Order: sequence, then structure tokens, then C-alpha cells
Amino acid sequence: MNVILYLYITIFTIYFIILSVISLKSEKKVRDKYTSRDSNLCVILYASGDAGTLEYLIRQLKNQTYKKEHYSIYVILDKVENPPEFIFQTDLGINVVNINNMEPIGKSQAYSIMAEKLSEAPNLDAYVFIDAKNYVDSDFLENINYYLTKYPVFMPTVNYIGADKDLSFWDNVKITYAQYVYNFLYSSRTKLGLTNLLNTDTFIIKRDLFNKIGTFDFRDKISEVNYTLKLAKENVAVAAVRDVKLYRGIESFDLRIPSLSKRLGIFWDNWTKSGSALAGEYVFSLLAPNWLVCLLIYSYLISHTYHFGSINVLGLFSAGYTFILITSIVLVLAFCVSLFNVGIYAKDNIYLFSYPLYSLSHILINFPPIRGVRNFITNRKRKHNIEKMITDAIVTDGKHDYPCKLELISDDGLARVRFINRGKSYTTKNNHLRMVDALREISQKLNDYGLSLKICQSCRYFQSIVDGSTNMVKGSCKCNFEGRVDGDIIPTLIWNTCPNFEKENVVKLF
Repeated sequence: MNVILYLYITIFTIYFIILSVISLKSEKKVRDKYTSRDSNLCVILYASGDAGTLEYLIRQLKNQTYKKEHYSIYVILDKVENPPEFIFQTDLGINVVNINNMEPIGKSQAYSIMAEKLSEAPNLDAYVFIDAKNYVDSDFLENINYYLTKYPVFMPTVNYIGADKDLSFWDNVKITYAQYVYNFLYSSRTKLGLTNLLNTDTFIIKRDLFNKIGTFDFRDKISEVNYTLKLAKENVAVAAVRDVKLYRGIESFDLRIPSLSKRLGIFWDNWTKSGSALAGEYVFSLLAPNWLVCLLIYSYLISHTYHFGSINVLGLFSAGYTFILITSIVLVLAFCVSLFNVGIYAKDNIYLFSYPLYSLSHILINFPPIRGVRNFITNRKRKHNIEKMITDAIVTDGKHDYPCKLELISDDGLARVRFINRGKSYTTKNNHLRMVDALREISQKLNDYGLSLKICQSCRYFQSIVDGSTNMVKGSCKCNFEGRVDGDIIPTLIWNTCPNFEKENVVKLF
């Protein structure tokens, strides 16, 4: 165990020293942002709930120094309360998608649907995804155009404004630590060509790369880790660019650090099958300790070697008390070096030094036994918001039709389907973001038994309507039955059935 602890902390010390040294390398400021080609950018803004900052953000984007013919703006209103009338003015030249579901569909699905709709748009080079709670400079898109020549996917640096507001001590701890992570850790890793955790609030990705990787699935913070790893397996690093700045109100602060247990789970699942050196390094970086862990390990190793002698490391050399003490001092000095270019005030160092205590308390509070007791005492047991609907349908073996039922289930916004026939039932194994995908899973399962669902989704006359709804259940019928008037759009739903059904071999989702 002593050897493992020593190797673990030594590898981290070397890693941190390298980051500290590389952080001293001055960043070349972009003075001439001219490139040989102006990229065509699609700026996609996402707003949900209160959209108080949306109007300001749009005005800032409409007044960019970047050539207006090289960027377009799309605004997704995901159940926005009282959207500003400003955005619906036709002279703005922006495209508004207003989603009025009972519940918001979420940023992940909204981005995926919009990118899917724009997948065939001509001369589009990159997507710029921005959460509407942010602000930008007038040269924001001009800087993005420059850095697209260097990085296929990257994130701006987030700067928080409104710090004069009354904040608790621990709020200041989290904000200061977030600035340290962006301005030192992410910046240094970018200089080394390593990847960083993708922040889905605002990021830029080339369209060709997006089409290659596939749609987003950003349901929680850990899904951002999975998407970052997915990019790394394709040898694509997520860069953090300090020269591309973005501003956010302090009230919108969110410390985007996945839980330790989740990170350990991803490490265990991927440490032997990362697929590339870039992905392998990122997987092992998930185990990086915080300063409290470093202090505890070094304290233990120094005490152990002082009382019991050197630690024999795999028969290669012995690490004694003096050597480990010097190594720990070097790590402290490297940390001091890392503060040079972070951009925080000297008075904020107390907040930065307090972060390990916050991290430890957060782990203890959420430790399963303690969390269970806390939830029991405070009666905070989570209640699922489950909605169900049963509809009649028909299943066929190619010769005969049999009546059946489909139970459509929405569990906290995630979709499942239960197929019921002659008292027997089968429920989809997976939870899906869209009902159309849950029905697709049921259809594939029935196909394994030689059965087919006669529903609109499986009919060759069905045309899905992508309107941004959570479950994408709407569509239209293209069948030219007798008496149909040319030009009429006949609405239908994915689980409907009619006598004109003709099986479609490939289910078209869009």
C-alpha cells in the first residue's frame, strides 16, 4: 500500500510540476485575427425559464465585428416564461424556435434537434452553442473564427461579473476554484495538447466533427465527461481558450465538477480500453487528487519514513524521509508558481486554499450512509414524476393481425414503452430522451420474433414533424388515399394505425 501511495502522489507531483512550468509560457495574444478564410458560423442560443439576459445577448451578437454574412443566429426558447417581444421582430434576421411543452426538453435535446435540422445546410463550418445567461464581447465571433484554424472544438473562458453582491464564504470558495481551474489547469493542459472537460454551457465545434461524433446526451455533468472521452478516443482534444472571453452573472454560477464516485466508475470502465493516448491520459486524470488528499498522503509518507525507514519502490530505488520531504516542498512551490497567471486577487487565495475542505465536506455529506440518514430526517426522498397513457395498436406476423396495447410511460421526462398482448407484457430495457426511440426499441424487439407493429412510425407514409417537442410524437400522413385534397397536411401521431399501413423497412427518425 505504501508503494502504491508513493507512486500515485509522485506521478501527480511530476504532472503538476509540468503544468506549472508550461503555465509560465506567455500566451501569444491575437492581435491580427485575419485568417485566409472567414468561417460560416451558426450561433445557437438556448434559453429556458427566465430569459432576462437573452435580449442583451442577441444585441451583442448582432453588433459583432465579424462580417454579418458569415454568421446566422438561431434562438431556442425551451418553455421560456414571457419571452421578450424583441426577438420576434422580423428585421432582426434571427430564427426563433419556440418550444411550449409541459416540461422543458433540455439543452441536450434542443442542441441535437437543431444541429440535425441544420446538418444539410450549405456552406456551414461550425456551431457556436451559447446558453442565454451569458454575455459576449464585440469581437467574440472574430476570435472564434481565428481559433477554429487551431482547434476543432474549444471553450471560451468564463468570467463572472457582479462579485460585489453578498456571497457566502463557500460561494466565494467555489467561484475562486472555478477560476483557478479555467485559467491554470485547463489553459496549461491546452498548451500541452491534452483534453479538458467540455462545458456544455458554451462551446464551439466544427460541423464535420459533430456529424462524425453524433448527437449530444448532456443529461448531467457526468455525461459531459463521457462526451469528452468520446472525442478523445477520436484523438480530438477539447481546448480552453483564454483569448475568447465570455461573461456571466455571479447568480448563474455552477461548479461543473462531476462526483468522485462517477469519475471512479468511468475510470474503472475505460482504463484498459481507452483506445488512444489522449483518451488514456484523460481517463487517468480523473483520479487526480485535490490538495487535501495530497497533504494527507505526504503527511503519512513523511511520518512513515521518519519512523520506519525508506520505502522500497519495486526494487528500483528507496525513497527516504528526506527525499519525500523535498518532493512535497517542490509540489508546494509548483502550486505557488501556478498562481502567477491565474488572475485572482491575493485576498482570494484564502478561498482557494479552503477548497479542499469544501470538497471533503461535500464528499462526507453525500456519502451513501450519511446521505440516506439525511434524506430520512429531512424527508427529502425523491419522488418520480410519472405519466402514463395506454393506446390500442395492432401487431402482425405478416399473415394475421392481432390487437395489442402500448403503454407510453414518461418517467421524469425519460420515455419507456410497455407492449401488452394477451396478458403478457414487455417493457423497454432502456430509458430514452424521446418516445420515438422507445417505440423503435419495442419494434426491433418484436422484429426478432417475426412480428411487426402496425403503427404510423413504422409506415412508409409517415413523415415525422421535428418541432422540438420532448417526445417527438407528431407527424403527418403522406398516403394518397381516395378523396384526399392535394396540399392538405393530415396530422397523425407515431402510435396511430390505419388500414392504409405499409411497412417501412427503415424507421426514419427525422
